[in-house]
Amino acid sequence: MSPSRESEHQRTAIEPHIVTPPPGPKSRAYMEREKRLFFAAWYTDKDVPLIMRRKRGWLIEDVDGNRYIDMATGWASTPLGAGYEPVIERTIEVLRESGGVECTDYVTDVHLFDLAEKLVEISPPNLTRVAPDTTGTEAVEAALRLAREKTGRYFVITFHGSFHGGNYGAAGAGPLSPDVTRGIKEYIHGFIHVPYPTCYRCPFRQTYPACGLACLDYIEDVVLRYETTPDQIAGVLYEPIQGENGVYIPPDGWIEGLHEMGRKYGWVMVDDEVQTGFGRTGRMFAIEHWPGVEVDLMPLAKALSGGALPIAAVLGTDAVMTASDEIYLGGTFAWQPAACAGALAGIEAMERERVLENVARLEQIAQERLASLVDRYEIVGDVRIKGVYIALEFVEEKESKRPAPTLTRAIHRRLLAKGLIAIHEAGLWWIRLLPALNMPPDLFRRGCDLIEEAVAEVSREQGRGVA
Repeated sequence: MSPSRESEHQRTAIEPHIVTPPPGPKSRAYMEREKRLFFAAWYTDKDVPLIMRRKRGWLIEDVDGNRYIDMATGWASTPLGAGYEPVIERTIEVLRESGGVECTDYVTDVHLFDLAEKLVEISPPNLTRVAPDTTGTEAVEAALRLAREKTGRYFVITFHGSFHGGNYGAAGAGPLSPDVTRGIKEYIHGFIHVPYPTCYRCPFRQTYPACGLACLDYIEDVVLRYETTPDQIAGVLYEPIQGENGVYIPPDGWIEGLHEMGRKYGWVMVDDEVQTGFGRTGRMFAIEHWPGVEVDLMPLAKALSGGALPIAAVLGTDAVMTASDEIYLGGTFAWQPAACAGALAGIEAMERERVLENVARLEQIAQERLASLVDRYEIVGDVRIKGVYIALEFVEEKESKRPAPTLTRAIHRRLLAKGLIAIHEAGLWWIRLLPALNMPPDLFRRGCDLIEEAVAEVSREQGRGVA
């Protein structure tokens, strides 16, 4: 692909355009077919009532001809915008060359080596080996197996509000809500759940820094006193910034203190970067915001794909990754050759185009345009921003911080009507933004305009004033 075509992809910024309020007639027809074809949980929660026809760059077009600014990016899985040509072309080229989509350790394909070496090159220096996988859920479960295999221990500490995946092990590790483990909780064992530092809604009703990191002390003061002993704990699985729960950024000292505790007791420290990895927070990996902290295992997925084919991995230390040569991980479609080629092309594009610099520009715009909404609107309780990992939390009133799920849903629907797709799930009171890392600043500003318009309109309609 020529440099001119690459730059054209970056600078093209088409305005959102709504032909008919969603869901339009064609979307409604597809949604009726959906109810007949798919299992019930697939269609009952239609937070985005439209059917996509195509994605291109930073826009989504539905079957009714509406165009939307994409602030969801498939939960961060299209980091360079949809259809990013250098990634797509390289993926197709290797798919044709390899002649298939399977790759196993029985007959290893040459393309795996280049990607593995690149991941080791860009990762924290102590992470020197790679375990191939297909999805983020599988990568997390692989990390859990590796941690237990290394230590011979049973329990893993995880955190309230985390989401690590939908299969039995990953779902059990991440108690985002009771819905995640509905019907399977009695089959899930080996996890100890503790509070995450959700400072805006501190479960201890404390305020940082006067709290003295009570949530961290809880592990030794409660878990190790009443639940188990340190030598029964294999490791700690955590998100460096908690995403699905509303982009909670740990306060100074928490990550460092958690790792100090882990080293003290010989725990394997697992840093889940499935959603934060590859530039989302302004660093290649979110853990780099805490210099000097060394993790043992790092599950990766989503943005690793470059926006092409499914791929995941666990990066790990020599000590953990060589503890056993009799542990089965991966599967038939783990690290298919074309997926490896697309992933490598995506990483190279991030480096070549200095994408992290654009993330810094977008973060600055978000700080200027979105963070100020807290001071200007009564219903905006908090705005949390790290790179382009963004959440706006809505409340009935600021002093009590009473959650406002109905208002949040109204704002989300208003955004759709204006031509912007963000992330919101029914019953929750925050909206998340995960734009492409290379989204043009002008288009991102336009998205911020639409967000404020929606907040202002819903505030006015509900009789809420400015703060």
